[in-house]
Amino acid sequence: MFVLGSTHAERAPQPARPPDLPGVERRPPGAAASAGTARRHRPAARSAVRHLDGTRLPATARRLLDRADHFAVVTTSGRPELTTLLAGGLRALETARARGVPARVLLTPRAVRASRARLLALAAGGCEIRVDAGQPREILLVDGELALIVPPRAANGQRPALVRDPAMVAVTCQLLRGAWQAARPLSDFHGAVARLRTEPAQNVLRCLRGGLTDEAAARRMAVSPRTYRRTVAQIMRDLGITSRFQAGARAAELGVLPTAGPPNAS
Repeated sequence: MFVLGSTHAERAPQPARPPDLPGVERRPPGAAASAGTARRHRPAARSAVRHLDGTRLPATARRLLDRADHFAVVTTSGRPELTTLLAGGLRALETARARGVPARVLLTPRAVRASRARLLALAAGGCEIRVDAGQPREILLVDGELALIVPPRAANGQRPALVRDPAMVAVTCQLLRGAWQAARPLSDFHGAVARLRTEPAQNVLRCLRGGLTDEAAARRMAVSPRTYRRTVAQIMRDLGITSRFQAGARAAELGVLPTAGPPNAS
């Protein structure tokens, strides 16, 4: 099991692994020597929690990923003000993957849209990527030993923190594990977006936006109410929502909100 759940990647065994994260994936053969060299060059232990200036985030993230030996995890909500940080982090993660470091990325639909090309390259290189419909924190986790945590936008006055405290890092791992298991794989997300862009789905979204009853919407689309309700249920699954009232906001977030106008008959 990887730090945030199961993985199908096969890797050669390693003699050591982070104590708080049982079952973490191993590095491939030949990586042990380079990992040992990297560890010898690491600085001595520092404070358990160190607060950082926001301008240092991109450089700090790259430096941490360059040191990764066993695994790296990046989570982000895709906040616009952190675009530079995300772009630099994904580039550094791609370099880490090239060294054989197992990696995972957990991000929102907005972040997927902003970094599609880079994410596809990472996925092709073996990085596991999932999409979280919620709002994951901005976190970089390295080897189960270090966590770079950016506070939420609403946390006025708080600064990003580099956390080395084992207990705090372990709690962060547990939180990320739960979010990872609830998220959908990137390939499933792209499949859902493709389905939402089809004409039948767009018609249903227009009906939902217009507040039509199921019977009125079914008549307008020239289908039975049962077929309409079945299509609505599939759309809600693809949107990752539990209430019809969430459909408009989530469709806008995914970039699949239909153009204005009445639905077309099927």
